[in-house]
Amino acid sequence: MRQSTAPTDERPRAPLFYSEEETAALLGIHRTTLRTLALAGEAPVEPVRLTPHKRVYRRIDVQRLAGLEK
Repeated sequence: MRQSTAPTDERPRAPLFYSEEETAALLGIHRTTLRTLALAGEAPVEPVRLTPHKRVYRRIDVQRLAGLEK
């Protein structure tokens, strides 16, 4: 078997999504507050529902709202 000689990018990749806990921490609010807002349809960033009880948030949306990215 031949091994690939192409250079690999060793840098860690940023996640595409943040958990509810990570999102709340970056936005400076409590996780329960974020969950309550999401359930009421008033979250500051649009959640992505994975299951009826599990939500994640797009990294780019959270970082823009938190002022970390333009």
